[in-house]
Amino acid sequence: MKGYFTLFFLLLVVFSFSQTQKEIDVYKSKFFLFPTIGTDSSLIYVNKIFSSKRPVDLAFAYTAKRYLETITGNNNQERNYQIKIDQYLKQVPGTSVNYADLSNIYNILGNTELNKQKYDLALEKFIQAEYYAQNNHDTKQTIKIKGNIALIKLELRKTDEAIAEIKNVLFLMDKNKKIYQKENYTTIRNNNLLNLSHLYINKFIDGDKRNKAYLDSSYTEVMKVLHTSDHPSIIADANLKIGTILVYRNNRIKAVDYYGKSLAIFESLNLKNEILNVKYNIAINYFELNKLREAKKLFLELSATYKKDPVINLDRTFTQYYLSKIYIVKNNSDSAAYYSNSFIELYDKNTEKEKEDILKIYKLLNEKDLKTEIDKIKKENSERSNKWLIIITVLTGCIFCIIGYVVWQWKRKKQLKKQIDHLITNVKTQTEKESIKNATKISNEKEFEIIEKLLNLEKKKFYLENEFNLVNVAKKIGTNTAYLSQAINNSLGKTFSEYSNELKINYILKELAENRKIRGYTTQALAEMVGYKNGTSFAKSFKEKTGVTPFQYIDKLNKE
Repeated sequence: MKGYFTLFFLLLVVFSFSQTQKEIDVYKSKFFLFPTIGTDSSLIYVNKIFSSKRPVDLAFAYTAKRYLETITGNNNQERNYQIKIDQYLKQVPGTSVNYADLSNIYNILGNTELNKQKYDLALEKFIQAEYYAQNNHDTKQTIKIKGNIALIKLELRKTDEAIAEIKNVLFLMDKNKKIYQKENYTTIRNNNLLNLSHLYINKFIDGDKRNKAYLDSSYTEVMKVLHTSDHPSIIADANLKIGTILVYRNNRIKAVDYYGKSLAIFESLNLKNEILNVKYNIAINYFELNKLREAKKLFLELSATYKKDPVINLDRTFTQYYLSKIYIVKNNSDSAAYYSNSFIELYDKNTEKEKEDILKIYKLLNEKDLKTEIDKIKKENSERSNKWLIIITVLTGCIFCIIGYVVWQWKRKKQLKKQIDHLITNVKTQTEKESIKNATKISNEKEFEIIEKLLNLEKKKFYLENEFNLVNVAKKIGTNTAYLSQAINNSLGKTFSEYSNELKINYILKELAENRKIRGYTTQALAEMVGYKNGTSFAKSFKEKTGVTPFQYIDKLNKE
């Protein structure tokens, strides 16, 4: 009897494990539906996979979660996820029982790197994924991965190779159509058709612009997609492609309409990178249509967003370029110089391949050599700085001559000198002042928590952003404006506005002392550096904080 009981118990455990694993496998399959069900819903299923204790399941879970958070721009845990993925993959034997999972994991890893524009690393992951798929005799998975490899070649501008790869994928899909469910077949085929459309656009760009045949081919492939797809992300991408085709057909007004359709869908799916890319394309079209006000608004919005992300790409680089062009037309030489300098700095930070792409795009836009233009911009900026320095020096000399005739002005000058000397000494002997560290008292734990979070924002220099105000800061640290104001007042003995102005002014004092280059900037340009909307407010805050004007402080620094 005891033996029967033991056997029954073992069968129950095995059955229970089997049922649990089936549930885990269902959750995994739900991840791949994220284009249809959305990233938030997909993430719910992925989180359920963490209930498994199998290394291969946990490796899949961390890989899938990393991908979903990457495409939505919420990848703060990137490093931690990568450590976990490596940790669990080392525990997974490369045996036939794991081939399917390993192929999926490496394919997702490849797509993550592709999204981050790390093409060489993405290709490495896709090759590993293809290896496991072929060993598993999984034709469907092999076709999918071959499509991803073709996409990498697209990004690397190996256009003819990529076209051949995708046509091969489409051929294999048609040959093995029976292995797909109808909806799945249509989705995969449409993604490949969109990639083929993109490649035909590249062929047009790289070839004779008078030959519109490649644009016609591109349009044909996109229309096949729109006639067969009901997936939001695919429809959005198709509208984006049509917009691009219309640009090259010189119909920018209609192109903006299609870009707008694409943007609305991407925003509903919360796909950050796609949203930024479409906005960038819309802004360029506004610029080319001479709708400079609309273009400037979008480019400034993009520039502010890019500042929060360490990734440097072509869109971010050329956003600065277009802003400089807009400010040149508006006769705002200071802002034009600021953004042209930003363009050059970002250009220098790009990879060599990206620099080559930038050179090609610049020549296409302007029919000029970018390197020559960069040298010209640097020379103009230097001449502009020297011009202002000469003007400032002459004006200062005149002022001092006048002051010399008046006794009370002489006394004022003496007092002013003492103030500036004291100010410069403080700046040179102190690191950037962190107002919170000088808090005199913290009355309770709630205020202590608020002040701690405020300190973190201060360390990240969030106070340099335009959106650094009471409402936005309260949202960022998870409190309300009343508590935040009270905490600052109790701890620092000042209002939020006084606290904000002090941070900004302390920062610019230090920058002016250490960076001679920016001393030639106008008050407006300096104001924009620290998040003020106009030079007047900045100059007023500077004078209230230091007792001297920015001009007086810079003049003294230049004489040191």
